[in-house]
Amino acid sequence: MTDFFSSWCEPPKDEAIGKHLSRLLTSEDDEAGIDAVVTLLPRTYAKRENLKRIAKRHGKEGVAKLLSNKVPKTKNGRSGDMGEILGTAYVQTTMGYTTGPSRLIERDHQEWALRGDDVLGARLSGQKLELVKVEAKSRAKADKATVTQAREGLRRNGDLASPHSLTQFAERLLKKDEALSDALNDVLQKSGLRPGQLAHVMFIFSGTHPVSHVRDDLKAYNGNVSQTTVTVRVGAHQEFIRKSYDSVVTHAP
Repeated sequence: MTDFFSSWCEPPKDEAIGKHLSRLLTSEDDEAGIDAVVTLLPRTYAKRENLKRIAKRHGKEGVAKLLSNKVPKTKNGRSGDMGEILGTAYVQTTMGYTTGPSRLIERDHQEWALRGDDVLGARLSGQKLELVKVEAKSRAKADKATVTQAREGLRRNGDLASPHSLTQFAERLLKKDEALSDALNDVLQKSGLRPGQLAHVMFIFSGTHPVSHVRDDLKAYNGNVSQTTVTVRVGAHQEFIRKSYDSVVTHAP
């Protein structure tokens, strides 16, 4: 799978902080990034079968109308979703995890924030199940509070994903990878999830890089879960989000 960020971001700048990793991805072409996001948004909010049927019966205008009823209309709603969408793309295409169908498809209301873990991913390494838990934040200017809030999310449930989130995730995986779903259900039915089976990713989408706060956070972490913080820095955070969403609700790709 092609790395989602390689076509519009500079090569990653990595910094080892103890045994953990801080990574910075800086956009070198916001417009190319927007174009890439626009290709993701329809299938993030609507089932592929429905998109195809609407397109066949009502054309691109029909798809745009469908999406206008599914995506958030407020700045805050769109910003929050964008962090989760880009975080999902990172663990899928950069790290090689499977995330299953987007949980935003089944949301009851386009402006309601989803509860639970932002993003979960799973993969098999031989017979071993590996999971990733992502806490995603989207801010025009990321600061200490952004990092603190993200860390609080990652530390919930004793650093692990909640049993409810994992159960829901296993059910979503059934639609894409039955073997992976079975492996996750086996863990839940037997010993339960343990720190060695899980990695954390703090994902920050912003116009700034809170590098000193990221360093302090990773130095202070005293748990047993592998940590990676990824910051995707764009030139114009609010414009990036606005143009991405406006594109799909005015003329679907």
